[in-house]
Amino acid sequence: PEGTTSQLHKCIVGNASAKGVFDGNVQVLREAQRTDAQQLTRTLLLEPRATIHAKPNLQIVADDVSCTHGCTISDLDDTSMFYLQSRGISREAAREQLVLSFGLEVVEKMRPSDQSDGDAWKDLVSRVTADVRTAV
Repeated sequence: PEGTTSQLHKCIVGNASAKGVFDGNVQVLREAQRTDAQQLTRTLLLEPRATIHAKPNLQIVADDVSCTHGCTISDLDDTSMFYLQSRGISREAAREQLVLSFGLEVVEKMRPSDQSDGDAWKDLVSRVTADVRTAV
């Protein structure tokens, strides 16, 4: 009872023949009254023929809950691209910055509150950055 959960899933599909899949499931049992559960999946398609199959799912048996779920699928925002390019940033660099900021939102939530695991977190940021540069 009175539990909370917040699930954020992100997927970057960067190849025309690539397919992403998200099949999320949050269960709220009858005993879990006053639960607050949130589930969100966001997907960024970098190629016109790339695909994603997303199915966020809430299974709620309790009747006193606050639960939400959602799904967004989009390509890079033209307005954001224009904004960066109008400030002298090349199209390629603007694309990389937007994709990287999309992916690093999840990584930022994993930042340790103390410095005990700071090196592992920095390593994760470096690996995500390298993967994004390869994909873009």
